[in-house]
Amino acid sequence: MNKDRIVADTLFIDMKYVILYWILEYREMGPDIFEKDYGTLKIRIESEKQRFMFKDEWYPLTDHKDFVILECIDRLLRIGYLPDNLSLTNERNLALVKDDVPFLQIICEQWGEDYERAVSATLGNSDVIIYTSKLSGGLIDFKYEYLEKGKRFSTGVFEDNIYPFSFNPHNIASKNVYSDDFLVKNDVLLKYIGKEKNVVIPHGIEKIESGAFWNCTFLEEITIPDGVRSIGGDAFIYCDNLKMINIPSSIEKIGDDPFAGSANLLINNESPHFHLIKEILFDSDEKRLIHYGSHMKAERYEIPLTVEWIGKHSFYKNRHLKKVVITENVRFVGNNAFSDCENITLENRSPNFVYTDGSLLNKEQTTLIHYSLGTDQDEYVIPRSVRTVGRNSFWNCRRLKRIVITENVRQIGYNPFANCSNLEIICLSPYYKVEDGILYDKDGLELICCTSRAAFNGVSISQGVLSIGRNSFTGCESLKEIEIPPSVKTISRGAFSGCSNLQRVVLPDGVSSIGEWAFAYCPKLKNLEIGKGTKIAVNTFFGSNTEVRYR
Repeated sequence: MNKDRIVADTLFIDMKYVILYWILEYREMGPDIFEKDYGTLKIRIESEKQRFMFKDEWYPLTDHKDFVILECIDRLLRIGYLPDNLSLTNERNLALVKDDVPFLQIICEQWGEDYERAVSATLGNSDVIIYTSKLSGGLIDFKYEYLEKGKRFSTGVFEDNIYPFSFNPHNIASKNVYSDDFLVKNDVLLKYIGKEKNVVIPHGIEKIESGAFWNCTFLEEITIPDGVRSIGGDAFIYCDNLKMINIPSSIEKIGDDPFAGSANLLINNESPHFHLIKEILFDSDEKRLIHYGSHMKAERYEIPLTVEWIGKHSFYKNRHLKKVVITENVRFVGNNAFSDCENITLENRSPNFVYTDGSLLNKEQTTLIHYSLGTDQDEYVIPRSVRTVGRNSFWNCRRLKRIVITENVRQIGYNPFANCSNLEIICLSPYYKVEDGILYDKDGLELICCTSRAAFNGVSISQGVLSIGRNSFTGCESLKEIEIPPSVKTISRGAFSGCSNLQRVVLPDGVSSIGEWAFAYCPKLKNLEIGKGTKIAVNTFFGSNTEVRYR
């Protein structure tokens, strides 16, 4: 079973894929229905039915591969291919067609091991492309291998300067040499591992990856040279002492707020693709609000009427704002847009949303997007119309002492109750259950949330759990020790992050993977024994100084 489909079999309405639709410029036509008009072709997505219509035929949206196919079709159409140049079979085989004759097969695979296996399996075959893509930090990354007569090419088919059927297959081998302070692959800056206060990013870098400077609290100034084309989401998040950064004229794309949580930052923008107005960063047509500084002291802010999209993390950690007005033309609010704005409430004027009882809902009131920290109440009952509770929607709501998950909720994004340390969860939904204060999916396969209150007298995880969910124990300050049952196969990203008093963890040999930041900021976790077959992601123990020993 795909671990991302464990919870209530609702991958199709996962918030991440809804964001993908918006990035691909689909319009929301109704509840869970999205459309994009390409001129001679209209593609329709029906999330509820887990399918999309392409050239009058329905195709499934039930697996990550299906979303790669959807994105690949969009990329080909934007390059200039006509609908008649694209063929998609019921077996989900995508191909280019020229003069009614099959021209080239495109095999789409999920990013990661599936893609690598497909590339290896097709070596030696001719006239085939293995393609993959993913949404990362608000930007779409893609890569491919064009296999032609035993040769492999990774450039010259899908790039912006390529025209339909006019391939220029080649490989680019970077000749740039970078300082050891920078982890770089193919001219993409993956991670800064130096300790300098003032950093000049080297010439030759084309992209700053999501999280590249994550939590570099010592940084004070960043200089980005011309030549860098994109900045990934959260690239400089938690750089608390960062005071100055520039956006050079070469920057074309910026993901989810790269500067979130940088409390004293001044930005100098030189890129024509973005506008900086009174220290607030927008895209060039001011339809997307990217960054509102956490240091800005206004108590009230009215979103400009041009704005349609309020980005993820865009107001993160602004402690001064008491009121934000969502104006008439706003159509989309990213997750965590107002997280850690401890005094904030909203005023909604947009017909696309409803704001009631401290929570922001979509207009049909089926999705709960955000709960305001400035709301003065200790109990909240999710409206009965709600089917989806968005990821991180109640982040750090320490005032709340009790929440009721009502009977129609059937999709809960990764732990929306992270850092809600005083919270008791009551569950009436048949898709979920609460045992000993811990929230699980209905079948007990995934642990979704354990609050600090639930862990106060110790934690006993139910037998049969396969996955410790993303951020499921985040901020669980009362947790001191925990034994993971033998059934568990994965410990997801951020699962135990911020468990400041966690001292002892017992892991079974059967755990196959531990995600990024799973034990980040656990300063008392000095040692951890794991099985020799367990894979550990990068930054799993960030800020923890944990010594890992293999059995």
